[in-house]
Amino acid sequence: MRSASICFFVSCVLMSFILNNVIDGEAGFTTMGNLCSQKDIFVGRCGPNGDETCTNEFVKNGGDRPYSCECNNFGKEHLCRCDFPC
Repeated sequence: MRSASICFFVSCVLMSFILNNVIDGEAGFTTMGNLCSQKDIFVGRCGPNGDETCTNEFVKNGGDRPYSCECNNFGKEHLCRCDFPC
């Protein structure tokens, strides 16, 4: 009987997580399916927080603020790969 009640409790918790994610997705939040990737090379290195460096580079050049970025150093330049809402 104890294992049945534990199983029921775990099922309820999982169901609540699933329902919350479905509701968030319908409320207009950005989901992974609605992201477009863009990459560009900039002068300088990534620095201690490369993701923020890339975000600032795209915004400084007149673009939208990316959802997330990844920075990779290439010599004296850095490659930014960022995801934007489509």
